Amino acid sequence: MKPVPEASPQIIGAAEARTGTECPEPRAEGGRYLVTGGLGFVGSHLVRHLLALGVQVTVLDSDRTSTRADRLRAGVPAGSVARLRIVAGDVRRPEDLHDALADGPFRAVFHLAAYSVIERAAQDPTGAIATNAIGTVNLLDALRRAPSALPDAVVIASTDKVYGEMEGSRYTEQSALRGIGIYDAAKLAGDVMGQAFHQSFGVPTVVLRLCNVFGPDDRNSRYRLVPRSLSLIFDPAGPLPPELYFESIGHWRDYIYVDDVVTALLLAAGHPACRGEVFNVAGCVNLSTPEVLRRVVEAAAEYERRLDPERAERIMANGFRVVVRGQTPGVTTISRQHLDGTKFAQTTSFRARTDFDHGLRVTVRAARAGYLDPTAGPVLAGTTR
Repeated sequence: MKPVPEASPQIIGAAEARTGTECPEPRAEGGRYLVTGGLGFVGSHLVRHLLALGVQVTVLDSDRTSTRADRLRAGVPAGSVARLRIVAGDVRRPEDLHDALADGPFRAVFHLAAYSVIERAAQDPTGAIATNAIGTVNLLDALRRAPSALPDAVVIASTDKVYGEMEGSRYTEQSALRGIGIYDAAKLAGDVMGQAFHQSFGVPTVVLRLCNVFGPDDRNSRYRLVPRSLSLIFDPAGPLPPELYFESIGHWRDYIYVDDVVTALLLAAGHPACRGEVFNVAGCVNLSTPEVLRRVVEAAAEYERRLDPERAERIMANGFRVVVRGQTPGVTTISRQHLDGTKFAQTTSFRARTDFDHGLRVTVRAARAGYLDPTAGPVLAGTTR
């Protein structure tokens, strides 16, 4: 299967993937912001949005290849590139953090750097724990010891996986923390250390527990459900059916569009009442895995009918197929997940404004452009609201 071609991005206005649900417009005060993991899926969307708001951004990312950095710069207006500094560094190494922190003081820090793939974490427990747990400690300790002033907020991206198997109909922030898989436990450790550094040292942390994020320019077509499915549907050799793993048939998950995650991150950084708190960020929908695949197939076929009706018919005829695979050691299966976002909504007035099907249509357009139209750049979500 061919990788997505690298090309200059096209920017889609956020209105194309928005339902109009009321939510405050995210803002960023002047100054410099630090984003760890800023070349990743969520991080790159956040960085583009911050630059669109006119602020300066330092990115710390361990990817030492030029591909992702060039891709990020290509999605930024030429006049904004001068406000972006990318530091090749790893949160597991304090010396790399010191290099990035030399740009301080920062108005806010967004900690997104992580071993973010559950299967990879299970294959490399030491690396996952060193990044997700110790890396978080390294960052927080470096910030409190830095000669510059502490930022107004340090927003830590956590996960709904910290709760483990759900009891009742949803997770609240008071639910027991039972994440026992390698990824789950490593993220849980970083989550709790964020709270500890606020209580012990006054570091203004905000922990956001996120659900499954989807949207344009997600490069993880090996592991994540939506990009993996679209990579098969838009395989240049011909549409292939997405795969539903047998053990996932009964799974239910929350989903949230990437632009809404960016909004949540900025609102968390900007609200003083958020500091020292932990919040669930509610998704736009809770769906079974088979239902997600059904909607992906239908959205892809609907878009393809305008461009290649014969291929669209094959996409629908393929549907998706069920695959039996062995359980990956170290991966703990969670059957049902659903976040209650009442606390965050009451504090910041946050609501996920992007309907799942609207966001999926933009995501489909991005994948189709990347795999089947080499002359078109990847379609990115709107960088302005």
